[in-house]
Amino acid sequence: MIATAASVVNACQTQTGVATVDIEAVRNGEWPETRQLKCYMYCLWEQFGLVDDKRELSLNGMLTFFQRIPAYRAEVQKAITECKGIGKYLAKGDDCEYAYIFNKCYAELSPRTYYLF
Repeated sequence: MIATAASVVNACQTQTGVATVDIEAVRNGEWPETRQLKCYMYCLWEQFGLVDDKRELSLNGMLTFFQRIPAYRAEVQKAITECKGIGKYLAKGDDCEYAYIFNKCYAELSPRTYYLF
């Protein structure tokens, strides 16, 4: 899993041109509003197979990430459901914006399970 994550991260950083400092900022609770960061977040979804045929975040795909820690399942499911609706509504068809809004919402609702690779 770690090797897969590293290759995905490298591919998405290269594809989007996101600055490492922007990724680290998110990990520290800051949310730079760069286009590259927003598209990096969507790229991660795509590369990890978390996007469904409607180009939306797959609830089932996200929950499989947490199947080994069932104590968080209800919290994760609630955060995903709430943030998915908010993100899709506010993004108005922009996949990168959708990913950014979702990630920010999710990090606020479930900070103990949120991590940006």
